Formats: sequence, structure tokens, C-alpha cells
Amino acid sequence: MWKLLLASLLLVITTMNLSADATQDQIMALDRAWAKAVCDSDYATLERVTSPQLIYSHSDGAVDTREDFLNRLRKSTSDYQSIDISRMEVKLFGDTAILTARAQFKVLVDGGRQLNNDLAYTHVYQKTNGKWVMIAHQSALMAKK
Repeated sequence: MWKLLLASLLLVITTMNLSADATQDQIMALDRAWAKAVCDSDYATLERVTSPQLIYSHSDGAVDTREDFLNRLRKSTSDYQSIDISRMEVKLFGDTAILTARAQFKVLVDGGRQLNNDLAYTHVYQKTNGKWVMIAHQSALMAKK
């Protein structure tokens, strides 16, 4: 009896861990899709992976709504060349996921001047109607070494 109970408990724990791992992988893939969409000016994907209630806090202190953020990208003289993510971690809290990452942002500004910004960022994702969407973005410029 005890062996059966222990085996059942181990099966439940293993299933829960596999499910958490799959969700973490899903959130990381969603975040990579966000980064690619920013670089590709893919507004349809950006709308799909972000919430209409998104709070987007830039590394310069500016805070945008989703519409402000998308309009800023559309009108910007900045051209995101790449977002190279070097480290990413996801913590799950029920239907909320907090992703922290480090990335190198390569951006052309002012008609061709290259910026290479090392940023740390946090994204908060929420599962709404069975779908994960970004509800908050916060980034910080890392000090030059």
C-alpha cells in the first residue's frame, strides 16, 4: 500500500515538474518572439504577444501603454538591428510568469549611428483566456565596464 502511494506521489510530482518546465519553455519562446518582432517591425506579432493593458517602461525612464509603444516603434528613427539574449530565467506564480533576462540591443539611430546597449530587463506575463501575454516590461541600461 505504501509503495503504491509513494509511486503515485512521485508520478504527480514528476508530472507537475514537466508541466512547469513546458510552461517556462513556452514563456521563453514567447519572449524570443517579442524580440524578433521588435527587430522585424512585426506589429501583428507584437499585438499578439502583449496585452492591451501593457505597461512598457523604457531604460530611459519613459513609460508607455501598448499603443504608445507600438506608435513609438512605427514613428521611430531608431532601427533595431538585433536583440541578442544572453541569459533568461522564468519564475512561475500560478497564472503569472516573471521573466528576467540580459540582452545586447544593437540599434541604428540618427541615420546610421550604431548603439550597442547592454540591458537587463524584466517581463511579466499573465495567462488570460488560456493565452500568455506580456503585461509589463521594465529595462535598465547596464553600466559600461
